Amino acid sequence: MKRKVIFVLLIIGLTTLTGCFGFTKTFSGIGITIELDSTFIKKDAIQAPLFIESTKHIFTGVRETKEEIKELGIDTLEQYINAILTGNGKTATVEEYDEDGLKYYYAYYTSKVTDRSFGYMMIVMEGKEHFYAMNFGCLEDNLESNKDQYKAWAKTIVVE
Repeated sequence: MKRKVIFVLLIIGLTTLTGCFGFTKTFSGIGITIELDSTFIKKDAIQAPLFIESTKHIFTGVRETKEEIKELGIDTLEQYINAILTGNGKTATVEEYDEDGLKYYYAYYTSKVTDRSFGYMMIVMEGKEHFYAMNFGCLEDNLESNKDQYKAWAKTIVVE
């Protein structure tokens, strides 16, 4: 009996600690794969075909064929991110990340949703046949402190 109690307590302790260490979990959809911590869950949402959230962050992803984008006169990732920002009435500084075989453009912006202000890091990447637009998001007050985390998660993104 004593062994069973110790075993149960050990299992409960390990289960509790698993949440504390934030193990990574891989999510995939619409040609995007990303590693986030274990607090995230994938949901069906109208806002984006790929929608992943935790209690403090969201990650969304959409894609468009290069053919469709070129018809709009957009040939590069930099043009793509600028067109998205302009089309949504956002002004932001666009930066390029190009290290370790990973290249993307990104920008930070804010937006109000139902009287709440949110901060976002938009990332655009190019795949074989698609351009991908992705967003990390959180409450606007937390954006500055989340930037390093968003950049770390962005390094795990792979697009088809």
